[in-house]
Amino acid sequence: MRRLAALAMLLFALPAQSAEDFAYVRALPPEAGLVVVDARPLADCAAKSLAGARCLPAADFLGPHKRLPSARDLLWLLGTAGLSGEETVLVIGQDAVARDFVAGLLYVAGQRSVRVLSEPVGRLLEQGAAAGPGRERGMVREAVFAAPMRDGLLLLRGELRVSKATLLDGRTENEYWGETVRAARGGHLPGAVSLPALQLRGAQNPVLPEGSPVAYAHDALEGFAYFTLLRAGHGVAAKLYAEGWAEWAADGALPADSASYPDRAQPAAEKSQSPQDGGARSPALLAVTLVLVVTAFIAGWYLRSRKAPLAPLAGRGAGGEGLS
Repeated sequence: MRRLAALAMLLFALPAQSAEDFAYVRALPPEAGLVVVDARPLADCAAKSLAGARCLPAADFLGPHKRLPSARDLLWLLGTAGLSGEETVLVIGQDAVARDFVAGLLYVAGQRSVRVLSEPVGRLLEQGAAAGPGRERGMVREAVFAAPMRDGLLLLRGELRVSKATLLDGRTENEYWGETVRAARGGHLPGAVSLPALQLRGAQNPVLPEGSPVAYAHDALEGFAYFTLLRAGHGVAAKLYAEGWAEWAADGALPADSASYPDRAQPAAEKSQSPQDGGARSPALLAVTLVLVVTAFIAGWYLRSRKAPLAPLAGRGAGGEGLS
């Protein structure tokens, strides 16, 4: 009984989790102990930011081809910014995509409470908010980030193939239909519903899906930003396929839906096919071939017409009749 009583007291002592743990805010919260994270480029943050802000640029989380670091490297990076995961963090920025990307990563990494300031930080500084140079993160950890990850919010490609959840595509409509191609192929994931992030940011009362849809965008940068927009901005209990369409499209064995234009996504060398493969020649090559054939036909006809009158004379000379 004593153990049960002690466990109950411990549970009641834990901080309550609520919908406010991940949300947009329009003004600086008056909370004591709030940790401000600036997601702008390092040069901008280091020059001037909100007083006490820690510089954590979006670029620090991205490797070549905008790929995410491993979970171990991610937690180490957060430790170099002095985060343990127990703080209430306010993410600020100028570019909404970069800001929401950092906020989404922090939330999925396990940060206890994440607020996203929807007001651009530049505007706050112009209005006279307390300012100072942003603090750069160190080369070694200042704290050990020990919060448990919310990895249940992420789906891998293999899980996505068997998932029956509603899919939300946060790219533009032109990308969704394959008219604009930034990856190996154009189109969208089979059965996905188009809900562009740009339209969602400006909508007053958007029609949102129910349940727990799976969101994706072009890549991890845009995907985490879309995830934050859905979950913190509109209260949608969304999960995320972080690698997005760029990874899915790179595997030609995976299905895709679209009215796409694959010629725009393929290099010119790949579009040409040999006649043995049944491929169609380009229009320019067909036109040149046709001109050459017609020219050869006309030249042959002209030569034959010039030689035709000489044939009887040659024949009579051979028979010995000669000329009178």
